[in-house]
Amino acid sequence: MKQVFILRGLPGSGKTHYALNLADDLVAGDTSQFVICSTDDYFVGAGGYQFDKHKLPEYHNLNLARFIKALSEGIPLVIADNTNIKKWEFVAYIEAAHALGYQVKEVIVGEVKDKAMQHLYAQRNTHNVALRTIAKMAYQFEW
Repeated sequence: MKQVFILRGLPGSGKTHYALNLADDLVAGDTSQFVICSTDDYFVGAGGYQFDKHKLPEYHNLNLARFIKALSEGIPLVIADNTNIKKWEFVAYIEAAHALGYQVKEVIVGEVKDKAMQHLYAQRNTHNVALRTIAKMAYQFEW
């Protein structure tokens, strides 16, 4: 069975951890059987993670291309690991997956509206996203 998981959640909510556990559970962590597609990967270089908002559209397009390539190769488990706050941000992923015969599941990771959890996410996210930004993302989150 070919499966796609679209992860959604605030920075620091545990999406990447969830993705890795999912790969362990479903394909025993066999790296030939899964791909995790995260736009964050494109911000990592020799100096570590360096976010540049001007590069975001380009990197989102590169991530979508990587996702579609994994689907076209028939990788059994493909995971989109982005915040996906608004539905339009991941509709192309869903359409591509359906077009290539994948079952799609959307998973919200963490507690989006819980203020205490937003504080925790601000403390533990690895990209230094401020609480104010996380709260704004939570407010804009589309169900």
